[in-house]
Amino acid sequence: MSAHHFVSVDGVRTHYLEAGVAHRGRRPSIVLLHSAEFGGAAEISWEHNIDALGEHYHVVAPDHLGFGRTDKIFDFTGQFDRRIAHIRRFIETLCLGPVHVMGSSMSGGLCLTVAARQQPDWPLLSVTCCSGGGDAPDNAARKTLNTYDGTREHMRAIVKVMFVDPKWAEDEVYLDRRQEIATLPGAWEATAAARFKAPFRTGGAEKRERDSIDYGTIKVPVLVMAGKHDPLRAPGYTDSFVPKISKAELHVFENAGHMGNIECADEFNTRVLAFLKSIG
Repeated sequence: MSAHHFVSVDGVRTHYLEAGVAHRGRRPSIVLLHSAEFGGAAEISWEHNIDALGEHYHVVAPDHLGFGRTDKIFDFTGQFDRRIAHIRRFIETLCLGPVHVMGSSMSGGLCLTVAARQQPDWPLLSVTCCSGGGDAPDNAARKTLNTYDGTREHMRAIVKVMFVDPKWAEDEVYLDRRQEIATLPGAWEATAAARFKAPFRTGGAEKRERDSIDYGTIKVPVLVMAGKHDPLRAPGYTDSFVPKISKAELHVFENAGHMGNIECADEFNTRVLAFLKSIG
């Protein structure tokens, strides 16, 4: 079973989950990076995956800066690169060496951005991107996700947006858990800060990089996973970037929305383990 830990990463108290300790050092570790909706955290994103992966690999799942149970820190002038640097130092602090990295939603795009850089910030062996990359339309579903008012009913609406099966939004215990994470001291403020847009700013270096990834420069094997019924992505959005990646595979969840690794956990786990086995 996965265990909760804290580690100081350059003075930042960083929470992470760990599974498969017996495999550490025997093969490369897996780093799981969670999604960034209100209430997003390692224990929410990866609870249905970490132990299954831990049967075969050493696995760690940190909470990003400002999320989950990690210190509530936000960098207003470079939050994108600050998150990347925090994960780099987390990997170094735990002495993990080359790693397989898997990212959900925002973290999926983050992984692809790092992999596409001339000198990737993380010691990547492979990337699994679930519901990330490509264009993210500014639609009603995204507005629901981005405007959380702290109420239980709004959290229910967020869950409805992310999942196809209504059981998730009807599960009061599940809502309790998401609501708890979303309303920890400083959690709302840190998550909302990423949504702030000054009326006189029109982009910036971070936005340009995320919106213009040169996917053709990615050298590591990549598994892209997408939900067929994801309202937070344009239909067929993977067609715009997966063919540009030289070592890419695509897997579509026929019965999932934005949270395929949760909603189709067994399918996700089986496919990911097969992918890792295929690349050695």
